[in-house]
Amino acid sequence: MSVEGSELRPLGRLLDPRSVAIVGASERRLDVVRTVRRGVRSWLVNPRRDELDGTECHASVALLPEVPDAAMILVGAASVEEATKEALDAGVGALVVPGLGSEAGGAARALAERVAALAEERQVPLLGVNCMGYARPRGPSLWLGTPGPNFEPGRVAVVSQSGSVAEAMATLGRRVGFEVVVSSGSEVTRDAADLVAALAADEATGVIGLFLESVRRPAAFAAALERCARADKPVLCVKVGRSAAAAAAALTHTGAVVGSSVAFGALLRAYGAIELDDVTDLVEHLEVFGRSRRPQGRRLCAVSESGGEAGLLADRASSVGLELPALPAQVSRTLRDEFPNFSEPSNPLDAWAVDDVAKVFPRSIELLATGGTCDILVGLVELTRFRSPADLAWCAVVVRALAAIAGPEVFPALISTTVTDPDEALLELARAGDVAVLRGVGPAVAALSAAVGWTPRVPSSRPEAEPTDISDLLGEGVLPEWESSQLLARYGVRFASSERAAGPEEAAAAAQRLGLPVVVKLDGPAHKSRVGGVVVGLTSPEEAAAAAERLGGPVLVARQVQGGLEVFCGMRRDPDFGPVVHVGLGGPLAETAAAAVTRLAPLERAEASEMASSVPGLAADPRGVEAVAAALDGLSRLAVEHPEVEAVDINPIIVAVERPLAVDALVAIGSGSRGGGQG
Repeated sequence: MSVEGSELRPLGRLLDPRSVAIVGASERRLDVVRTVRRGVRSWLVNPRRDELDGTECHASVALLPEVPDAAMILVGAASVEEATKEALDAGVGALVVPGLGSEAGGAARALAERVAALAEERQVPLLGVNCMGYARPRGPSLWLGTPGPNFEPGRVAVVSQSGSVAEAMATLGRRVGFEVVVSSGSEVTRDAADLVAALAADEATGVIGLFLESVRRPAAFAAALERCARADKPVLCVKVGRSAAAAAAALTHTGAVVGSSVAFGALLRAYGAIELDDVTDLVEHLEVFGRSRRPQGRRLCAVSESGGEAGLLADRASSVGLELPALPAQVSRTLRDEFPNFSEPSNPLDAWAVDDVAKVFPRSIELLATGGTCDILVGLVELTRFRSPADLAWCAVVVRALAAIAGPEVFPALISTTVTDPDEALLELARAGDVAVLRGVGPAVAALSAAVGWTPRVPSSRPEAEPTDISDLLGEGVLPEWESSQLLARYGVRFASSERAAGPEEAAAAAQRLGLPVVVKLDGPAHKSRVGGVVVGLTSPEEAAAAAERLGGPVLVARQVQGGLEVFCGMRRDPDFGPVVHVGLGGPLAETAAAAVTRLAPLERAEASEMASSVPGLAADPRGVEAVAAALDGLSRLAVEHPEVEAVDINPIIVAVERPLAVDALVAIGSGSRGGGQG
């Protein structure tokens, strides 16, 4: 990964100013003015007004009683540059500039560049342009609007390049508790990397959620993720721009190029960050990770108000790796003794209509919590605010029972199958007891499973070694298969025996030496099978000679590897995130992205083995795992030692009965990178 742009830039007092100037305060922005003024010493600046909302207006920032830590620039697009310069000249230490979005029309980009240059010249952090600002439930909020009335304090921090997603977080209600929500907008001087690094050092932040459209400085972003991992802070990320249409939208909205989604996912995994598909998934994960305790294991027990919903929970929990242990014998006996209508208590436990709900639910929860076989205890009940008062009353009993669970051994959670808003009183009870409140069974159990499996990761650097000499094999563009295989063999990849042949006679002799049957193929770089350049199953020297004559020109003759699982290994050098190593099913399935596992290089050998074991059907063959892991390790070392190598395909390695062997390879140098495939 390039170190260019890797420096993490300080925020100063951007997110926690002791004093603020609101430049351009007006009646039209009265809601913003009132939001900003809460919880911080502030002054209003507007040369055309004497007062606003009962507060004095000053003619300029320079005439304020003292220099404020930060200024929020609320003037129209035509005046933003002048107002920014005035604030900087007065010594303001940080700026929030919400404007210069669509309202500025065609002038927006040039204005933004000039405003950014002014701030950079003074080394003053600027949030924006084209953003909402930031909102805090228990501190200053330089926010273009009014956070929801139930904007709850907590341990969650969110950075969103989308203002609308940031606003959705700030108006989410009491279910998730926030430290801060930041809308970073166009990121003209400070970007997501700088913000994430600052939040990693923030003691009040326990988990960081991201909504990204682009990563402007990949190396700096990686450095910020490393800081989060070292601080034991999970990072949960939704990134848009994976489709062509989304990429076009992102370019229009942010003016930034969307990077490789595959490589970006590998970057997140390298530091233990979790990639999510949707904002709804992000919210459920933030709710689980934002609690003061985390699940300590995968054993889930549940008490439900419905047999059908209990079955749904069991299916979804099992699909994400959560375990549903059988109830301990003593727990089952006690349940039957106290509630005879429990004929065969099981997990999940359907307690509906067994007895008075105000008795059976809390007692069942108590017994499951103390039974010794439960890491996560779920109350599967509908907490929607649209239930009757009587139903809400017994739901409150369930919430109190879960809140009464003491200690870190059992993680309490409430799950509603529907996604309507919970009742406010029940939410207050849950938050007071540190009980997670989750919506939708699938997203809920996915979040619980992710929290169980989360561990911070910091990639270890491989010890520097003398690079393997491949200078005699290098050329320009895509190397022929012979040179490609010889190069990779120096990095530990084992190939089927082969020879070059100039014509039919040499092909026949090579077949005799190699042993039959053989394969004859064109001595070219790529896609030979697609142009009829491969002839297989040749059982005599004469057949090899005939094949060479039919193909014309120089050929490769190789010992044919008989049957076995086909595995694809590859490396691509992403322009933003550096070398990425892939493994998956080979042959015609090599281009199926869903079947591939991707990691950033360099790899640790254990990581290479883990990747190899993930290939469907390979884990049961130790020799195959070892061979594929060796190939991945070699690709990783090649990528690190030789930056001129842009791409590699090994397709396939055939995990045959005799021994695993690669039968085709492609190596691309520099700008000559192209796709490749079998034969």
